[in-house]
Amino acid sequence: MKRRLFIQSALGALIAPAAGPLFAKTVTSGAIQLPPRTEIVSRFGFVTDIHYCVAPVRRIPSEDSIRVYRDSLVKLRQATDLFNVSDLDFAIELGDFKDCNDDGDREGTLRYLQTVESAFSRFNGPRYHVCGNHDFDKISYQDFLSNVVNHGPANGKSYYSFISGGVKYIVLDACYNNARGEHYSSGNLNWKVAVIPDAERAWLSKELSSGKEPVIVFTHQLLNYWDVNPNLPDDFIIRDAKSVVEMLEKSGRVLAVISGHYHRGYYSARNGIHYVVNQGMVERPLPRNVLGIVSVDKNQNVYVEGIYNERSHVCRRA
Repeated sequence: MKRRLFIQSALGALIAPAAGPLFAKTVTSGAIQLPPRTEIVSRFGFVTDIHYCVAPVRRIPSEDSIRVYRDSLVKLRQATDLFNVSDLDFAIELGDFKDCNDDGDREGTLRYLQTVESAFSRFNGPRYHVCGNHDFDKISYQDFLSNVVNHGPANGKSYYSFISGGVKYIVLDACYNNARGEHYSSGNLNWKVAVIPDAERAWLSKELSSGKEPVIVFTHQLLNYWDVNPNLPDDFIIRDAKSVVEMLEKSGRVLAVISGHYHRGYYSARNGIHYVVNQGMVERPLPRNVLGIVSVDKNQNVYVEGIYNERSHVCRRA
């Protein structure tokens, strides 16, 4: 099946506070035009890289990053309040849900996780989580899964699929140290080493061959391996991304891959699949915020509405 890509980009809708060069282009915006609601088959909200904890502002000059942890909870509440009046089928967070203190312990870090999960539960609908590297600082793999809620059969799982509105959604977990399946846990991780292990890739192959629905994939770390450049460092890419991308392309079903992790945000396209990387919510103080709503229409076009300072994309399939 041959597909042509059409991409129209716009920027977040509200004016941002003064910021460095990373966010200079988010000050003005243009809205995207959605089809009528009757043409939309599936619609969901997303947030990513909330990094909730109680900690001083952290600056990472090499990433032009200013992480304002104290504002993350209010930003998430803004998101859930908006999601609740936006006629959504579900909401999903794309990883790095919580953070930790450098001198913190398991009990304190669990309280951060429980607090941010409580804020996310303000959304009045099905909720889902994607594992991010910071989700396993100070706490175990099982600690994380036991303190978040995924809707329905996905609960208690770190990778899973579900169908909503005739679209299959596949959540991948790349928080592994190696292909054998050693998962990040209690700080046993190197964030620059993210792997989708053999067993998960075998599961993914079965998911892509099961059913005929169009597919959208969620990851925390990035799959855009072919597009590494000074604006997209290799450190943020899943180590076995090439084999995973080949599987997605071979299926002929995947419309888009939606990710977080790289706080600046990014966009790539390859062989009919759109790769939308969203900005980190933890970055910069209020009133700046980033979140989005995604709509899929009957023609399998994907509309990413950037809210506040997030970028927007129209990802057409033809």
